[in-house]
Amino acid sequence: MTQTTQSPFQTQSPLQMIALLAAGGSRRFGGAKLATPIKADNSIDDSQTGHKQTLLGVVYGRLSQVASHVGAQLVVVVGGHREAVIDGLPADAKVLDNRHWQQGMASSIGVATEYAQARGAESLMITLGDQLGLQVTDYLTLYGARAQACTRVSAYYASAPAVPAIFHRDDYTALLTLKGDRGAKALLRRRYQEGKLIAASLPRAELDIDTQEQLYDFYKI
Repeated sequence: MTQTTQSPFQTQSPLQMIALLAAGGSRRFGGAKLATPIKADNSIDDSQTGHKQTLLGVVYGRLSQVASHVGAQLVVVVGGHREAVIDGLPADAKVLDNRHWQQGMASSIGVATEYAQARGAESLMITLGDQLGLQVTDYLTLYGARAQACTRVSAYYASAPAVPAIFHRDDYTALLTLKGDRGAKALLRRRYQEGKLIAASLPRAELDIDTQEQLYDFYKI
């Protein structure tokens, strides 16, 4: 009889969720940033993820591996440049529409939180579609830092806790009250000051692609 080995990160229950935020208008980039073709990412198993080599497709491919490893459900929140962005995702990707994406990142967090809450998810990881420097191992570092299921964990860079971050279901009410484009930074700082958040150093998270020049510099083109 063949025995299967379960990842040490996985649990049969409760449900864990990962939300990839990809709803921005990319004004500073001057176009559909997340749909931009980029160089091949050899860290992704294309046969499993079905992603395309766009900025969002590569980030999705990495997170797909993370979701499989920890037993989480991966969803993508879209809004601005919707069709172009979705074209970089596998056909079976779970997509959530943010009709109010122009109100800022907090509105996308709200869409993801409502979905997680409705499904009784114990935790919700918030991630960004333009943090191209992050690797599979970086995301797994956050899950590995969780002392127990209810532990909150975030990346730590630029002298502050920030996304990607894993929130506990007790944070959902606070996440749903966020407004504007600052996202969850204030909430993360508050949880950190309260001693209710583990912050893990992830220097690669500091790079998010806002302009075409940053993307070119990333690849040394």
